[in-house]
Amino acid sequence: MRIELRIRRVVLEAIEPRDAAAVRAALTSELAALLVRSAFTPPTSRHIRRATAPPVAATTDPSAFGRHLAHAVHGSLGSSAGGGR
Repeated sequence: MRIELRIRRVVLEAIEPRDAAAVRAALTSELAALLVRSAFTPPTSRHIRRATAPPVAATTDPSAFGRHLAHAVHGSLGSSAGGGR
């Protein structure tokens, strides 16, 4: 199965610009791994207007922060992505 997830915008107010690439890479790889491991069932609609993730505390490690974001996004996809829980 091919899963295509497009995230148009992530607003990170507490991240230094120099850390953006590390956060993005960690978010992308962790979210991909979570989707592969979960029992993902595609929704009936091909489009989800907005998935809102809960607030995530920033850490000093941009890679760890990206992984935390991935878990929040995965959890916001609901039961179709294994619930993230």
